Amino acid sequence: APPRAMAEVDEVVRAFKCWDTVGSGVITTQGLRGLIAALTPGILEDDLDLLFEAAAEDGVRLESLKYEEFIQWLWTNNTPEGSAAGQEGASDSIWADELASASTKAMEQYPAEKVRSYFGEVSARLQSDSYREHVKGAFFDAVADREGHVSFEDAAPLIGKCLQCAADLAQSPARPSAEEVRAEFDAHDAGGCGKLTADEFLGLMRHLQTKVAGAALALSSAMQEG
Repeated sequence: APPRAMAEVDEVVRAFKCWDTVGSGVITTQGLRGLIAALTPGILEDDLDLLFEAAAEDGVRLESLKYEEFIQWLWTNNTPEGSAAGQEGASDSIWADELASASTKAMEQYPAEKVRSYFGEVSARLQSDSYREHVKGAFFDAVADREGHVSFEDAAPLIGKCLQCAADLAQSPARPSAEEVRAEFDAHDAGGCGKLTADEFLGLMRHLQTKVAGAALALSSAMQEG
């Protein structure tokens, strides 16, 4: 059976695109292991060994992994029908892109293991049932209309506060513009109807919290040690 890491196939695909800044289409096995570990908190080395053993058995060349070849293998062998990504829509994928991009950028300045651990904890928290319930109870239920949707007018103040928090943590003098706030909302409004569903709102909150976490990374005790 495929290791549990493949529940995160979509995130690994997006993370590779962020990692492959030069567009080479190639990644080392060790590099891919690092990306999967960063995006799948709690993943065991044995799980990763099983993944690459299965890929090798199916003819995937591990010496220099070609992006298209490996991703095709992932989709063919490990993507279940009706995956979580498909069910929750494109909105929830945006925060994964942000996390992968922030992680890759941070590794240019901080030790890779510390960065993986930091963003691994962020990812685990944002995907937890407790976070989902927190968003629903503390925010969504307070602003949603009778049909269970959140309008831009109701979401805008919260978006602005989160973007301002990220700017303050990054010690940026800039304040979020009305256009930036609107862009955040529209990016998660998959239907283009001017309102967010519960899952779209959750994706928005995850994305905003990932931005805040990325800005706070430099202040974390883990990055300042040693």
